[in-house]
Amino acid sequence: MSTHTVPGYSTRELQAAAQALAAGQFATATAATQDETRIVVLEESRAAVVEASGATVTEPAAAPRADVAGTSGLAPLVRVRAANAGAGASTIALALAEVADVAGVRTRVIDAAAPAWSGLLGATVTELGAAEGWRRGRRGQAALIDRIEDAVRVPSDVPSPRSADGVDLTVLDAGWSMRELAAASTGWVATAAAHAEVLVTRPTALALSQTEAALRHLEDQVVADQVVVVVVGAGRWSDREFATAGRLLRRAHELEAVLFAPVLPAKTLPGLGPDPLPKQLTSPSQRLLERITTITGPLRANRI
Repeated sequence: MSTHTVPGYSTRELQAAAQALAAGQFATATAATQDETRIVVLEESRAAVVEASGATVTEPAAAPRADVAGTSGLAPLVRVRAANAGAGASTIALALAEVADVAGVRTRVIDAAAPAWSGLLGATVTELGAAEGWRRGRRGQAALIDRIEDAVRVPSDVPSPRSADGVDLTVLDAGWSMRELAAASTGWVATAAAHAEVLVTRPTALALSQTEAALRHLEDQVVADQVVVVVVGAGRWSDREFATAGRLLRRAHELEAVLFAPVLPAKTLPGLGPDPLPKQLTSPSQRLLERITTITGPLRANRI
């Protein structure tokens, strides 16, 4: 038996294998080496890569990622993060939920921000009470919004998601900075396996630099086509405005995964209240929903 040890595979490769397994896409591949043939096997329990000769696989150390796909009412999960302070992630999360709700997609928004920092405190039309550490409200036709009931200090303090049945799409407004989420080795807000990651930013040199850092962080966790960047305050990509864009952001643009949304004046959008959002926001959010469905597949097909 060969004493060769198979090198570890990246977190991103293992995650892609796990997602293929969940979709029922089982495959085997062989690769010849000097003295052996390795067979790649998708294992249900580990989603790891095992050598046919029985050699040990070394997996890279990484923070555990919670699998939320089987939790009632939590999948498919789209996580919305801000690449920089004041980017507008809560606005984009709410706009995405609103256009999905209008399209007949049963949607839930989970606002994981500490109550003092929440942008969605006034976004519900009807309050439905509190349970399991969350306050729930309704907006639009049937969209639910869950907000944390008690104060929390760090992402790992956020309580487990409240149960909800019959949900086609869960939009997680992560509510913490990329630095805070990156430092959170535990807690489902940072570690839950999402079907799509939406990164919200602004078209300034500093914001684009921080976006590149955020994309580097996500690069080791998800495959590139799971990430969508929303630039708030720009109408399109221009070489002049995005001259400082880094390699990963440019690659996202090449993959048509960079979308744009306007900054609305306070007169048009005084805050995220119970009224429907202006069309200036819902139109670009419709394009975001369409992009997400290319990743998740038809959302209403997920109904039980």
